[in-house]
Amino acid sequence: MPVQARSPSGLTPLLALPMASLDFETTGLDPTRDRVIQIGLALLDGPVLLREPRVAVLVNPERPVPETAARITGIGDDRLAEAPRFDSHLPTLRTLIAGRVIIGIHVAFDLAILRAEATRMGLDWVDPPSLDIGLLLAALEPGLPDTGMESVTRMLGVEVSRRHDALADALAVAACFERLLPRLAASGVQTLAEARALIARRPGPQAQQADTSGQAGAGVSARVDGVVFARSLRDVMSAPPLSVPSGTGVLDAARMMVERRVGALLVGEADRPPLGIVTERDLLTRFSHCPPESEGVVDQVMSAPVQSLEADELLYRALGRMDRLGIRHLAVTDGDGVACGMVSQRDLLHHRARSELLMRDATATAATEAALATAFARVPEVAEGLLEDGLDGRAIARVVGRELQAVTARMAGIARQRMENDGLGPPPASFAVLVLGSGGRGESLLGADQDNALVHAGGPEDDDWFARFGALLADGLAVARVRRCDGGVMASNAAWRGSAAEWRDRIGHWLSRARPEDLLNVDIFFDLAPVYGDTAQGDRLRSEAIAGAARTRPFLGLLARSVTGTVPRLGLFGRLPVERGRVDLKRHGLLPLVSLARALALALGTDARSTGERLDAVRRAGRLGAEDIAGLLAFQNTCMTLILRQQVQDMHAGRKPSNRVRLSGMSAEDRRRLRSGMARLGAIASDVPALIGG
Repeated sequence: MPVQARSPSGLTPLLALPMASLDFETTGLDPTRDRVIQIGLALLDGPVLLREPRVAVLVNPERPVPETAARITGIGDDRLAEAPRFDSHLPTLRTLIAGRVIIGIHVAFDLAILRAEATRMGLDWVDPPSLDIGLLLAALEPGLPDTGMESVTRMLGVEVSRRHDALADALAVAACFERLLPRLAASGVQTLAEARALIARRPGPQAQQADTSGQAGAGVSARVDGVVFARSLRDVMSAPPLSVPSGTGVLDAARMMVERRVGALLVGEADRPPLGIVTERDLLTRFSHCPPESEGVVDQVMSAPVQSLEADELLYRALGRMDRLGIRHLAVTDGDGVACGMVSQRDLLHHRARSELLMRDATATAATEAALATAFARVPEVAEGLLEDGLDGRAIARVVGRELQAVTARMAGIARQRMENDGLGPPPASFAVLVLGSGGRGESLLGADQDNALVHAGGPEDDDWFARFGALLADGLAVARVRRCDGGVMASNAAWRGSAAEWRDRIGHWLSRARPEDLLNVDIFFDLAPVYGDTAQGDRLRSEAIAGAARTRPFLGLLARSVTGTVPRLGLFGRLPVERGRVDLKRHGLLPLVSLARALALALGTDARSTGERLDAVRRAGRLGAEDIAGLLAFQNTCMTLILRQQVQDMHAGRKPSNRVRLSGMSAEDRRRLRSGMARLGAIASDVPALIGG
């Protein structure tokens, strides 16, 4: 029976690509006539070569080995007389390569031989996906003499232990791939689809050998349960959580759990962070060792610290945390760490995802940039699955934004630890890392860049430490495929880090002397979300900045004029603004909409952060009607959904994701919605100066 395994998506990063380095030694070079005499196979997960399992076996070709082949390989008839036939090895081979990309040098020949052997056995064979390492190197190095083993290994500095030994050649190919990865990354090639596109762009007939599988199934995404990415813990938690004071007897705790039909109790005061948690399992363990009537208090059996997530976290993060830690209950907390609810695996069971692609807690546990890149690289695949599951663009952007915040926070932790490991000591003052712009609002699309900042409680003399930290943060995020901000909005830039006093001066300068050309960077600051460190510092900074903006009418007027200057302009007969067959839906949709919502929210002095929350605050203040608000949010959703669909398609084709959507790919209804949304946005934007002054 064929092994069922999903082929890696074109969106899979090369750093996480499951591969099989395969090599055959044969009786000759004609796949239709010649036979396999030796198989070599080694498995890789990205650049990591697995020690086991490996294949290094001889194969009886059921015919004499030509003298030339015997001389080249050192394998003659005498060594093959007792060897098994190919059909005895194929089941194992098929199992090992299932779900992996075959890599090799002149890999098309190896796959042709494999296909011919399978056909002789009467199997309905489909070639696995493949990448030719020689063709990849040739696409990067035009001066490569040829794409054979000798030239490729020489250029990459790889030594082949025994040339024309199948396993030795397979291991050499694996080493070539590992050394090729940094060159590919430096050229912007980081996914399977981008590698295929690089080969396809190389002139010459060999480019056609890039993937003998025809990339079948390259665009097949895993199915995921959209609910776990759309709903928060607040939606499903049991509230308020049940708690007992420290010192409560275990028998009293057990009786309460039975009476209330709950599986866990928190220990401590209800208005303070919990000291611990007692579960059914804890009590059963206690009673199995001690008679139930014996004395004992919950402090002796509770687990501490209590695992928790904040109420606004999405369900998939709770599922991931529970699975990773092997726990059944999770406390839900407010921003101060006080428990406001509880969720259990039983509560979340019917929300479980249908696929292994659920982004468990890989980001939170990543210890290196490579591990972080592997975790974050799952985001496009998950986004694709959610699109197929019918989730709308705003909900998916929320997931992407949360992951961008999470990867930034984790990289900050890695950078801080590296600073200490390198002898630079702990931070000289408490600090917070801030994510700005769409990442701060939780409205990120694929391909988002780094927009971050840093605030600390020290003085100017501490900047050297934070400058080095900011550089590590920017470098690490770049490795994790969060590209550097072209405008330099990163904590590695002195203009985007500083003490609280320095930030107050900076904000005061923005509010009193900002120019229209400054607004693109300045206004994204008001979207900030603290994600690492002393987050209270970030919250205070944002509150002060919002309060200052609300009091500064000239600055609000400048924001209002910038909104009216960026609204989309429809062409004759309501034509969409198309350039080279595509519509830039960020420039002509999301950017003016986000700017409008931000300007109106700042005028109100609200601390709302996302566009939806800001528009809701505007509605409650009576500045816009419910119909207009609903129309703007529907327009935002249409833009985000269309952009995400186009980004996934482009990434499968090996192109970088952008905000430009192909007009020919839109339905008539999509175009109608865009025209209607742009017209509504333009009409409302023209009134922004009056709305701010109202």
